[in-house]
Amino acid sequence: MKIAIIAEGSYPYISGGVSSWANQLINAVSEHEFIIVSIMASRKENLEYKYKLPKNVSKVITFYLDDYLDQNPNQLNHKVKANDKEKEELIKFLTFDSECDVNSIIKLMINKKKFGTTIQFLQSEFFWEMILEIYNKSYSDNGLNEFFWSLRSMYLNMINVIQSQVPQADLYHSVSTGYSGLISLIGKIKYNSPFILTEHGIYPREREEELLKAKWVKGIYKKMWIDFFYFISKSAYKNADVIISLFNRSRDIQLELGSKEEKTLVIPNGVKNGFYDIEPKEHKGHIIGAIVRIVPIKDIKTLIRSFKIVKNSLEDVKLMIIGPSSEDEDYYEECLDLVKRLDLGDSIEFTGRVNIKDYLPIIDVLVLTSLSEGQPLVMLEGMAASIPFVSTDVGSCKELTSGTSEDNLGRSGIVTKPVSPLETANAIIKILSSKDEARRMGLVGRKRVKKYYTHDMFIEKYKQIYKKFGD
Repeated sequence: MKIAIIAEGSYPYISGGVSSWANQLINAVSEHEFIIVSIMASRKENLEYKYKLPKNVSKVITFYLDDYLDQNPNQLNHKVKANDKEKEELIKFLTFDSECDVNSIIKLMINKKKFGTTIQFLQSEFFWEMILEIYNKSYSDNGLNEFFWSLRSMYLNMINVIQSQVPQADLYHSVSTGYSGLISLIGKIKYNSPFILTEHGIYPREREEELLKAKWVKGIYKKMWIDFFYFISKSAYKNADVIISLFNRSRDIQLELGSKEEKTLVIPNGVKNGFYDIEPKEHKGHIIGAIVRIVPIKDIKTLIRSFKIVKNSLEDVKLMIIGPSSEDEDYYEECLDLVKRLDLGDSIEFTGRVNIKDYLPIIDVLVLTSLSEGQPLVMLEGMAASIPFVSTDVGSCKELTSGTSEDNLGRSGIVTKPVSPLETANAIIKILSSKDEARRMGLVGRKRVKKYYTHDMFIEKYKQIYKKFGD
């Protein structure tokens, strides 16, 4: 069976939990052929594969959100060839009306002879009249120029994605809703192939959090962008044949957003056996580890500030920040500057991209200060190696440290509020101050992973799903 994995901003160009999950899955189901469809922001990015592609990957296709820049900007006077019913549904679609017939409108938008290219449509009389109608109805208290460019920028990406040349596959497996979900939905419509969705985090909520903090979009237009991301995500939920989450809380949110219960199931991440064999090594002092990408959503600055508090309380303590820094070099420089200002240069090491198995044996406690997570694979790997965890209460982190209602194994770590250096520091100090408690938490974590989060369980469930839709 030929399976298309659809990934936005991740595999195979960006390392991290989603990419590791995809690479792990593809390697394990070698009986199937895979096409990777990767959606990235711009051709200007210096993209390199961060993973050695499995042998059963036959092709990698990369779509860029700014591909419309290659189109002739002077394509004027295109007439949208749609009947009154289609135009009515098109306006519903472009104003994010949940009652619109998404499938029929996507068919229309794919047809460039009727709809036009991205640029042709956005310079058409139909689009201009629609813009004026929306503006006069809801946004007339604000400048028309800003409204026009805000809406146009949103549509540029969406229409460009919808008009991408989606490869034919027997099954489309998207690793998020959003633009990946749109590509999978197009594949389903064009080729009548099933569409599976695995969500690692709740895409529209993550985009909402980013937009609320964003400075590039004005307040009144933030809601418009948020509505857009919820709209395309709900379209994916409505049309996916199977909707998979990594943990129960995520599944509950999917149901709140309109997923049908009978379509949903939970398949947690799984850890390979090698992590269970890691034995601790004797070392001087206390070593705190954080296995993360150096990006804002991981909130490395809170980690650094919490370490300052720990260092003021404990002697001979070191922080190792393990992970790549190339994804957001400006943020990395800000973190280095904070380390310097707090006079922590001798106590914090940024290792870059390394084999984490080489570092786990010397780490006494692992820390995650993320603002958002799904089900962190590095957290499971650390737990498998019997290392206690301090983590923010995001995604499934509380479930991993405390267990579900069916799990009475105990605590494998401590959860804290996000953006709380003091609470994070106190949790780290508590674990490092009691070897017996740290050892007990580590053993609980190892037992939990072996019982509920093994690689074999994870792969077997996906094999069953793939088999259901044909060999």
